[in-house]
Amino acid sequence: MISEFDKLGQYGAWLSVPFTIVVGWVYIMMELVGDYSENPFECLGNDIPMLSLCRTIEIDLKEMLGEDNIPPAIHPKNDVLL
Repeated sequence: MISEFDKLGQYGAWLSVPFTIVVGWVYIMMELVGDYSENPFECLGNDIPMLSLCRTIEIDLKEMLGEDNIPPAIHPKNDVLL
């Protein structure tokens, strides 16, 4: 890659350093995003709020069946809904 950047002029070879860093950063970020989104059920801040979804379904079903002991809805803690 240095030989290709060297064709750009006197300082062209030095342009390969920031270009390589940017390309490497893109690949590392793609890997991190892929690792982070592999398991969306780990109860992290950006994961799917399964507890809240299940509780909402439970509340809706109990209301449809006319039951009296309806559990309270799940509320976010520190702006994170689990």
